[in-house]
Amino acid sequence: MDTFANMDTTVDRNTPYTSRPWITTALSLRLNDALTYREIAEQLNISTSATHKMFKRFRRTGINWPLPEEYTPERLEEELYAFNLETNLPVKKRRPDWPLEFKIRMADLTLQPGACVAQIAREHGINDNLLFNWRNLHRQGLLDPASRATLIPVTVEQLSPPPRHNGAVSAEMTPVISCKLTLPGGSLSLTGPLTPELLRALVSELRESET
Repeated sequence: MDTFANMDTTVDRNTPYTSRPWITTALSLRLNDALTYREIAEQLNISTSATHKMFKRFRRTGINWPLPEEYTPERLEEELYAFNLETNLPVKKRRPDWPLEFKIRMADLTLQPGACVAQIAREHGINDNLLFNWRNLHRQGLLDPASRATLIPVTVEQLSPPPRHNGAVSAEMTPVISCKLTLPGGSLSLTGPLTPELLRALVSELRESET
């Protein structure tokens, strides 16, 4: 019988499949062939502790054997390891940090003629709604690295203090605000009573004109 001695069980972010591909085989060896935990561990080249804990999780979840047809390896592993074995409390899921290239590749698949988003999501272990979101972003060009937001260098120049008359600043010479923006397409100098709203609008207009 095949073993997992040479199988890499680590998760590849670009191909997010199950990280414990031996679970179904271990269940079969135990429940069909009546092997011991130690024999299963030796045959699949995994630790006896990992084997024992997996079966403990399997019994606790109450999943039937043989497995129902809807139980993919991904779903089986997700349910078996969705809780803390000692406390029975749910394990907080860490949202995967999918690489941008993977998002674009998955979005491209959904745009193929006759593509089914739900099926593609299921085959790659992705949430349906998440893949729909990637597809919409890709359609709008927002997954393109060139369109992602970047920091804008800003320099603020301080004006010379206004002249004083008899030790007081003239009301007509009230200091004004001066700001200079350096953008990829040029620079913008602003002088006058500026508000944050006006400044944001001007920067937005400049960036729009460059696209």
